Amino acid sequence: MIRLLTWFQRDRPRRVFCLWAGIVGIVAVLIVGAPVAAAENQPLAAAVPASNHWSFRALTRPAVPVGDHPVDAFIRSTLKSQGLAPNPPASPRDLIRRLHWDLVGLPPEPQLVAEFERDPSRSNYEALVERLLASPRYGERWARHWLDVVRYTESQGFEYDRPRDHAWPFRDYVIRSFNADLPYDRFMREQVAGDVLEPVTSEGVIASSMLVSGPWDQAGNSQANATQRAITREEEMDDLVSVVGQTFLGLTVNCARCHDHKFDPIPIGDYYRIKSVFDGVRHGDRSVEGTEDLRLREQRKEQGRREIESEVRRIASIEAQAIARVPRAATQTEIAPLPRFQWNFSRLETAEVTGKLHGSAQITAGVLELPKPEAYFQSMPLTRDIREKTLSVWVRLSDLQQGGGAALSLEQADGRVFDALVFGERQPRKWAAGSEGFLRTRDLQAPEESEALGGWAHMAAVYSADRKVALYRNGQPYGEPYEVPALVTFLAGNARIAIGRRHENGGKPWLTGAVRQAALHDRALSPVDIQAVFREGGGGPSLTEALAYLTPREVRERDAARQRLQEAQRRVQAEEKPGGFVYAGRREQPAPTRILRRGDVKSPGDIVSPSGLSAFDSLPKDLGLAPDAPEADRRRRFAYWLADPRNPLPARVLVNRIWGYHFGQGLVGTPSDLGRSGTKPSHPELLDWLASEFIARGWSQKALHRLIVSSETYQQSSEARSDGLATDADAVFLWRFPPRRLEGETIRDAMLAVSGELNFQAGGPSFRPFTTSEYGATFYHLVDRGTPEFNRRTVYRMNINSGKEPLLDALDCPDPSVRTPRRGVTTTPLQALGLMNSGFVQRQADHLARRALTLAANQPDEAVTQLWKLTLGRSPDVEESQMARRTLRERGLPHVAWVLLNTTEFVYVR
Repeated sequence: MIRLLTWFQRDRPRRVFCLWAGIVGIVAVLIVGAPVAAAENQPLAAAVPASNHWSFRALTRPAVPVGDHPVDAFIRSTLKSQGLAPNPPASPRDLIRRLHWDLVGLPPEPQLVAEFERDPSRSNYEALVERLLASPRYGERWARHWLDVVRYTESQGFEYDRPRDHAWPFRDYVIRSFNADLPYDRFMREQVAGDVLEPVTSEGVIASSMLVSGPWDQAGNSQANATQRAITREEEMDDLVSVVGQTFLGLTVNCARCHDHKFDPIPIGDYYRIKSVFDGVRHGDRSVEGTEDLRLREQRKEQGRREIESEVRRIASIEAQAIARVPRAATQTEIAPLPRFQWNFSRLETAEVTGKLHGSAQITAGVLELPKPEAYFQSMPLTRDIREKTLSVWVRLSDLQQGGGAALSLEQADGRVFDALVFGERQPRKWAAGSEGFLRTRDLQAPEESEALGGWAHMAAVYSADRKVALYRNGQPYGEPYEVPALVTFLAGNARIAIGRRHENGGKPWLTGAVRQAALHDRALSPVDIQAVFREGGGGPSLTEALAYLTPREVRERDAARQRLQEAQRRVQAEEKPGGFVYAGRREQPAPTRILRRGDVKSPGDIVSPSGLSAFDSLPKDLGLAPDAPEADRRRRFAYWLADPRNPLPARVLVNRIWGYHFGQGLVGTPSDLGRSGTKPSHPELLDWLASEFIARGWSQKALHRLIVSSETYQQSSEARSDGLATDADAVFLWRFPPRRLEGETIRDAMLAVSGELNFQAGGPSFRPFTTSEYGATFYHLVDRGTPEFNRRTVYRMNINSGKEPLLDALDCPDPSVRTPRRGVTTTPLQALGLMNSGFVQRQADHLARRALTLAANQPDEAVTQLWKLTLGRSPDVEESQMARRTLRERGLPHVAWVLLNTTEFVYVR
């Protein structure tokens, strides 16, 4: 500024005096104001007690002024102080339409309007309220409000904007929760920590989707630069902390990310303490199953595995008897011991336990081919514990220079612990008994491999109870046995066999070549047993040859066992698939969280512990957690802190939101900011009384609706009066019911409803009014087919970020990736043009005209009256009737319907 003014002064010499006076003034302000600015940078919590601001004070129940209804008593007390009187009651027609718009978001059918007009008594009104609150349409209506607040989106946003195919279960959870009147304290806890609240249920897992229901920067998270990825992650966490803070607490906690909050008593440390609560939350799909679902599925899998094991052993026993009958060479006198598990790709194929081929692995001519890295076979989880063991495998190598891959590996499900026959890891061209990190592996004084290149070699590793590990090659000892500190026990259900791979835990885990047979014995085989296994595997009879020695009864038994085996395998394979997926994010144990000075990832400061906010005198912030507390404990304890009745904000915030959706504006005009930068409440005592009553009634939202809509304040007319407009034009003090335009989604739903085309299919995947193409990013191309699938309520429309519907966009539908506590309402030419020219509106006008004509028994004049009743809930007056009949003759009935769909009366709540 000084440079600018100095330049200006040089350019205009005649203004030297005035300009230098301005410069001096600016410098003086900067010098004198600096201490003030420095003081303002100090934590407000230290300078001003938190209790000084109304929303941080403990919630207390104010005394109700004299009156029949508590809501009316508070409202009229304020009106009296403003010199205003309330409006008279609304007409029965306006009232029933108002209730329908507010509670279910759809217009009432004409017969319901007529019935209520005949008997608008209190009892009938209360029955109407109960019927609407019990309707499944109620949850759809109010879920839309909640999805606005928590920035629910079904695509990633940013430049890639990939669709989220499994985001919709969260939307359905919200709808179910509203319909079931789930207590709001539980509703909060489930969305913050539903996946860790015992007992963990599928509902809880889905509920926690709220944490990741916003946008996700795929490009930023894919950056090669670690600093850029860290910055992206901080932006992601800013969004998460922001949505939790603003949604449930009505505070802009994220404004304390770089410095102490400038308005509210939220120091920078509080931001990072809450961030620490959620630091383990990552974006992505996960299984929708809860603890009980997983237990039952695992139980079914275990039963199937036992059946498989039983049938495998039965078939192996029958085939072994056949093999024993085949004439043998004189040297083959020993019978090889039967393994506990066997995978024979060349002979005993019926003894294969269900597994899966990965990469380029394939079975050709009875051989498992492993042509290149990432090709391997993995078994199902084993059905019994294995400690003492023998690994046995017939293997052929494609390359003697390869190193680190396993011909056969027994490993835990997470792969961190394994015992394996590994080639070339510690010593080139030599075999070893590998283990996790090769900590229990010893170098062997053994010959280099030579025969396995192009030919078959038999390798075995024996793990004895005396902690000795011995290797054998082609039936002979391979190097010297050695002792390990302890044997590992591989637990049933948590251990698998991998062929052609050890776990990808560093090094080169892949083995290229082929395997024709692998086996796992649950005991340590003796040297004689090893020789028998080698001789049988090396030159025994083929299965085809052996089966010729089966008796007819054994053939029938074997065939029946094979069929039972295949059925059990199919059942277990089906159970391997999770019960469904939901975009609820992954969880990982985070490192301790540090404060970032000025929000800079390159300036880490002190470590903080997960906690709540320090701004409340009525509720301690401490969660009793260490900086390295388990991820689940962090969110679980925070969830209970958040929903604690002593927390002064959640009830106030929710009550204000619901009030705002009924009246078009909340008692606090900034519904997601009840802090000092937000607006002051118009009726502070009413807000606190409603919040106290809300908690007292079990956090029931439906009870709150009943309380509000039963008041005369809600039931008064929306007629404008000159005295009211002069004093309170926006009806902040509620001298009348404030009329307002319907949201874009509700207008669309209403058109479908009156035309008879609305598809009431509830729940399930969203309908997609677009096609997509991929050019590095996802591009959305809108389609509008008008089929029943596309005529579902708009809440079931896939809520993507790009490719928005022009009509909905014009009607102020918000960007789904942005938190929208209150819809903006604009009046633009685009809205009128959209309603007039939209193909969707034209189509509904045609359907509406046909419906009216059917109701009128094909009498066009009567059809005009039916159009008025369907759209506006009344008959046309004389002037309207004349104009409509003239339009009917000149342009046809669909044009009359089109005009009504474009009227202010149709799209406004009055």
